[in-house]
This record gives sequence, structure tokens and C-alpha cells, in this order.
Amino acid sequence: MSDDNEWKKASTEEKVEHKNWKARVEGYEECIKLFSLCDDPKNPIYLNYLGLVKKFVVDSNQVAQDKALEAVLAFVENVPAASK
Repeated sequence: MSDDNEWKKASTEEKVEHKNWKARVEGYEECIKLFSLCDDPKNPIYLNYLGLVKKFVVDSNQVAQDKALEAVLAFVENVPAASK
């Protein structure tokens, strides 16, 4: 059973791309926190996730997709706010 939770040790970027929807949900939750705390538009975090954020909205699991949309919203809301 511990193999099922190996993804908990993965990075946020790995979690949002994981095959397990629970891993993706946790990754999206971590992204929401990360994007909410980042106030510098030049922070590389935005570039690191730019390609991934596009994939968030097409998550195949409904629960994960709902959380992914929250992460996209946090991303979008914080990038323009930081550049003002």
C-alpha cells in the first residue's frame, strides 16, 4: 500500500503530471499556495508552470479538474497583480 503513496514525495511539478488523480489534486493545491505567495512577475515559478497550466484545465478527473481550475485562477490573478 505504501507504493500507492510514493507520489507524496514527488515535487509539485511531478505531482501535477502524475497518473494518479489524488497526486494531481495535491499538486494543484500546492500550486495554489505557491502562486498566491509569489508577488514578483519575474519570478521563474511562472515560467516553470506556464506550459503545465495549459494542461490543468483538461484534467480527465472531475475532482482534479475542479482543483486545477482553482490553480489556474490563482496563476492568472497573481501574474497581472504582480506586474502593476
